[in-house]
This record gives sequence, structure tokens and C-alpha cells, in this order.
Amino acid sequence: MNFSRRIYLSTAFGVFAASVAYAADPKELGGFMLGSSFETAQQHALGQEWELVPTSENLPGQWTVKGANLSLGVCNGVVSSVYEKLEGDLEKFAALVFSMQLDFGEPDVQILSLNSGIGVISTIDARFDKVDGGATVQLQSIGGERTFSVNHWMEIECQ
Repeated sequence: MNFSRRIYLSTAFGVFAASVAYAADPKELGGFMLGSSFETAQQHALGQEWELVPTSENLPGQWTVKGANLSLGVCNGVVSSVYEKLEGDLEKFAALVFSMQLDFGEPDVQILSLNSGIGVISTIDARFDKVDGGATVQLQSIGGERTFSVNHWMEIECQ
């Protein structure tokens, strides 16, 4: 077996093993599956009448899901992260963190608040790390405007 084929097979097996080991619930990811191919993600988006568009030419591998509050990270042709902007407030944030704590264990929580030229910026991040990936739930307020999001990812080395 030649060297390049061995690297390809090793990479494919690593992606497969990581995607099986991570096992994030697709319902929580807008129906997208971590570790699936970009083509599979495109087919899923089309089936939902969504469109995948590049976020920016300066951010290769980052895709916005038009028609949903989702975005994808794609690495080596594989869906490596799914980000979702959620509706809610501190209570919904706390409820989501608590429910994820039952599945992932204790999160690393970081709280930041600082004054800036646009007002007070405050962030609460709850990060759940696993050997093969993880998730972050974030509640952020910039000048009183709140955003609430969750990001699931799997570890993969981009080339």
C-alpha cells in the first residue's frame, strides 16, 4: 500500500471514529451530523429548503445556513462544527447548561464583563470538553443587546 493511500485511510478512519465517538444528537444540530460529509450536509439543507452559502471568502470552511439560525464549520470535506443562534434569556441559558451537564458533565464556566466604547460587554460561557470534541453555550450582552448560542464541535485536524 503506498504512503498517500495509507494517510488517506488513516484520516478517513480518524474522522469516522471521531464522529461515532462524539455522537451529538442531530436534533440539537438542526439535523446536521458532526462527521458527515459536506455533500450530505448540502443534501440535508436542500431537503429543508435551506441554502448553504460561504460566510466569507476570508473564512474558508465556514458556511451560513440561509433559512435557519445555523452555521457550519467544514474541514477536509467533513462537518466539524455546528453553531446555532437561539432565542432566550438567562433562564433558558441556565436550563440548557443544566441539561447538557447531565450528558457532558461539569462545564468550565467563564464570566466576563467590561466597559467599552459601545457600552458594557458581558459574556457567560459554559464549555463542555470531551476528548473528541465538545460544546459551548454562550449568553452575551453587548450594550444591552443579548445573544444566546450553542456550538457543537468535533476535534479534527484541517489540512
